[in-house]
Amino acid sequence: MSNKFYQRLLAIAVLILVIGIIKPFPLTLINTLCLILGAVLIGLTLIIGKNRS
Repeated sequence: MSNKFYQRLLAIAVLILVIGIIKPFPLTLINTLCLILGAVLIGLTLIIGKNRS
């Protein structure tokens, strides 16, 4: 997987994290899921990136 793929994945993860922080949804559960999903994606991207290099 290329470097561009990781940059896109990281950008998506940060976007999800920001959505979770801003909390645009009325349901707390959805906002919390956004925060968790964003954090997990960032973690996975960093782990995969370290293992590949």
